[in-house]
Amino acid sequence: MQTVKPIYQRFHEWLNNINKTEKIDNSIVAFNFGLFESEEGFTMYLNGSKIFDKDDDDWAANMDFEPKQKYFSFGTEFLKDKDWEDILKYSQCLVQAYIASEEFKTSIFAQAKAIAVGFDDGELTIIKSQ
Repeated sequence: MQTVKPIYQRFHEWLNNINKTEKIDNSIVAFNFGLFESEEGFTMYLNGSKIFDKDDDDWAANMDFEPKQKYFSFGTEFLKDKDWEDILKYSQCLVQAYIASEEFKTSIFAQAKAIAVGFDDGELTIIKSQ
């Protein structure tokens, strides 16, 4: 029987893999961990923006950077009995834990002016801001 890795471990592996395979230039100043709901459940995606405006969430829609492995699947087992608010809170915790990790310090995200989490049709939560 195959053991399923904990979601936080899969999340860190996803971001670490992006760090190993993607290069960004200094023009990318903010990252958005976007969330949406589809028929398969909730999904997270990553994009980067050349602009950041703390007073206007529209920056998060910029697709100035999109990694090849853009999407992170929570998995059907994790999604059982969770609503969008649970997913938002958990996503914020995942990103906060990554920012607090050793891997973050040398990642493509380390120099960002801002890192945010939020649903496409909702408000953003700024997790990191310079």
